[in-house]
Formats: sequence, structure tokens, C-alpha cells
Amino acid sequence: MAETDLARRVDELERRLARLEAERRVDDDIAELRAMRDKMRGKADPVVDSFAGETMLEVAEAASRFGVLEDTIRFWARSYECGKKDVDTGRWLVAVERIKARINSRKRR
Repeated sequence: MAETDLARRVDELERRLARLEAERRVDDDIAELRAMRDKMRGKADPVVDSFAGETMLEVAEAASRFGVLEDTIRFWARSYECGKKDVDTGRWLVAVERIKARINSRKRR
């Protein structure tokens, strides 16, 4: 009877040891993933504004300046990446050079 009790205890200890080893592997994996995440955060590219350095106009001003309907200017801003929506005001701003290029491409047809 003492041998069976001893065998049960050994089995129980082996199961506990297996669980602890599995937990240690998980902890190691978590540490490795955290290190990878921290390394990637350090190398992340900054967000680049594709309109940086361009002269931006509101839709009404662009429509008046170029003799094009405001709805057309808004459509070009959305569809042809000629502008962007201002997150603070909700209004469309368009890049002068991109609108000029769009108008010139239409005249060539």
C-alpha cells in the first residue's frame, strides 16, 4: 500500500512539474513577444502627411479660383486624392497643385 501511495504522489508531482514547465514556456513566449513589440515600436515610421508642403484651399475658394463647381471639387478631392477632409471642421481642403493638374488633364482630352 505504501508503494501505491508513493507511486500516486510521484505521478501527481510529475503532472505538476509538466504544468509548471508549460507555464514557464508560455511566460518565455510572452516575454519574447513583448521584446519584439518594443523593438517594432522603436522602428515604427512616423505618419507622413501626403499633403505636407502643399497650398491647401477650402472648396468654395478653389471653386471660385478655378471656375469649377464646388461639388466637382469635392468629388475630385474624394476620388482623385486632390484633397482631404479636415478632422476638426469636417470641411474639405484641396491642394492647389493637384486641382490644377486635374483641370489640365481634363483639357487634354
